[in-house]
Amino acid sequence: MAEVTGRARNGWTVITMTGDLALDTAQQAEQRMRGLRSEHGEHLVLDLSGLRYLDSVGLSLLMRFYLAAEGRGGSAVLAGPLQDAVRRVLQITHVDERLTIHPTLDAALAESLPPGATRNG
Repeated sequence: MAEVTGRARNGWTVITMTGDLALDTAQQAEQRMRGLRSEHGEHLVLDLSGLRYLDSVGLSLLMRFYLAAEGRGGSAVLAGPLQDAVRRVLQITHVDERLTIHPTLDAALAESLPPGATRNG
């Protein structure tokens, strides 16, 4: 089972996924992710630190949201730390070379800014 929660933070829509993102959970996860994106915006940080398992359907879902955000003028990054099983799927499929992956959520929020945003100070 995958649990998807989210909130707005520093101009980003932070979507946190825990559990298993797989064939039997992807549809429900996608509906929740769409709702969060509609509510908080197209600049996404996908927090995968609590994700234990990712299959091809879950990977496809992540890629669709990444590409949709870009296509709508938004952006997307991933945040960890990643579980070994999730990291392996991203490496085998070379998705880790395509997407920006930050070691932690705090690092993603500190190192990345949504386009058009500026740092204070």
